[in-house]
Amino acid sequence: MMKKILAAIVLLSATQVSDAQSVLLATGGKVSFFSETPMENIDATSQSATSVITTSTNSIQFTIPVRTFKFKKALMEEHFNEKYVESEKFPKSLFKGKINEAINWSRDTVATVTATGVMDLHGVNKMITETGKLTIKNGVVILDFVFMIALRDYSIEVPKVVTQSIAETIRVSGSFTYKPYEKK
Repeated sequence: MMKKILAAIVLLSATQVSDAQSVLLATGGKVSFFSETPMENIDATSQSATSVITTSTNSIQFTIPVRTFKFKKALMEEHFNEKYVESEKFPKSLFKGKINEAINWSRDTVATVTATGVMDLHGVNKMITETGKLTIKNGVVILDFVFMIALRDYSIEVPKVVTQSIAETIRVSGSFTYKPYEKK
């Protein structure tokens, strides 16, 4: 009986170690957005995004503190935070989902992947499926993505007086470099 209990403890410990090694963490991820109109282009970048992939379940999550987006013009940044995304009320954007394709996380590869999940932006949760490029090389995992967001889908209102300066659909791009998460 004692041998069975000891074997169960060893097996449970091995499972916990395996699970801990199946978590990949990316901090300082770069996420940018771009609005193109005949009147004006607007672009901003955050280098403060965080992402987690749990390889055993293919789950993925990323969080972007909204106030970390930096613009070329201070007034644009102020309007973005105060009038459009209301960053005091909605301080972060979040995506929680799952990578749809089966991935061999221990093998070098370059693959187009899709992720389906819920995007939470400006207090609105919307189910989306987006595409990215997953690169695994020498144990380093990189995810690059580009997708479009329609402002109306997230209840972001643009006053009529500036509709010629802000696109209705914004291009979002980003890159995360993941490392195995190690509990300290």
